[in-house]
Amino acid sequence: MPIQLNDLPDVNDRNANASSQRHPFVRLINCIRIYNIPLLNFIIISILGSFLIKLTTKYTNLYMKSSLITIIVTNLVLYGISESLAQSILSYKPNQPGISFRFNATSPSVGLSFNSNDIIGTRNTAGTGFNVYRDAEEEIDQTEAEPRNATDNIPMDEEGIERFIEYLQNDNESIDENANGGENFNNFGDLPPPIVELTFYQFNRLAGFMCWGFVMAFIQCWWYRFLQIYSKDPKFIEVLRKVLTDQLCFSPLSLFCFFTYGTIVLESGTWEQAKTKLNKIYLKTLLINYSVWFPVQFFNFLIVPRDFQVPFSSSVSVLWNCFLSMRNSNS
Repeated sequence: MPIQLNDLPDVNDRNANASSQRHPFVRLINCIRIYNIPLLNFIIISILGSFLIKLTTKYTNLYMKSSLITIIVTNLVLYGISESLAQSILSYKPNQPGISFRFNATSPSVGLSFNSNDIIGTRNTAGTGFNVYRDAEEEIDQTEAEPRNATDNIPMDEEGIERFIEYLQNDNESIDENANGGENFNNFGDLPPPIVELTFYQFNRLAGFMCWGFVMAFIQCWWYRFLQIYSKDPKFIEVLRKVLTDQLCFSPLSLFCFFTYGTIVLESGTWEQAKTKLNKIYLKTLLINYSVWFPVQFFNFLIVPRDFQVPFSSSVSVLWNCFLSMRNSNS
């Protein structure tokens, strides 16, 4: 007896209800998708990225006028790009159409796919492939059963072979129709295509992440001034002391505060949940931090010209903050 959809936990309905609870305007601005990523994500990243490019070209002059305001604005832009990029990566679904229009979770995805195998794979996941090949096996068993009832040594007759070939031809035509348009999809079973959970651009996370960058600007401004105590040392010793002091004193504390802030403020969690997350990912993330920023900072301060040190550090910061945002969301 085939298993019907209502015999199983209705995960698709729960996803559809969660999507329908969104305000219609929110669903409208997120309806155009690229591999399930709302086009709105790319628009926000482009706006912030263009602003970052203009800021980088004037960073030195602005920094000389007011270092605090410059660091605040830079952090707001960098943390906004990082959070938008993290949301886009988490929303990416390679098996979805390259360009699609999705307003409701229950509505079919209308769009263009650059890989037809994605559609076939999705259809088979829904149960079509199971029903097709199950019916094919039953047909083979029935076809083989008739001659074997008479005698085990007599092979399948020509009529049975013709029936089997005709069935396979019709079967392949039906599968091709399902892959191209899905018109005869329900002929093979009652299971609908799976509903991919829709993701929406989370402006609350963007605001919270940028707020963290705003607070960190005040701390960083004071910290950079503190590191100037090594400015009288030889170049290599100065860089070595700055990097060691920054990574061994500032990085562990900032990571601890970030994961605590991300759990309690961004995710509305509790202190117990924050402690669980810290026990789970804090040390691993700190080791990754050392493996990334030690060589980056040495290369930046020793080799990169002073005028290009800020753009170089900023580009790495975008990727690093994106990693932190994803790390915080997935834990």
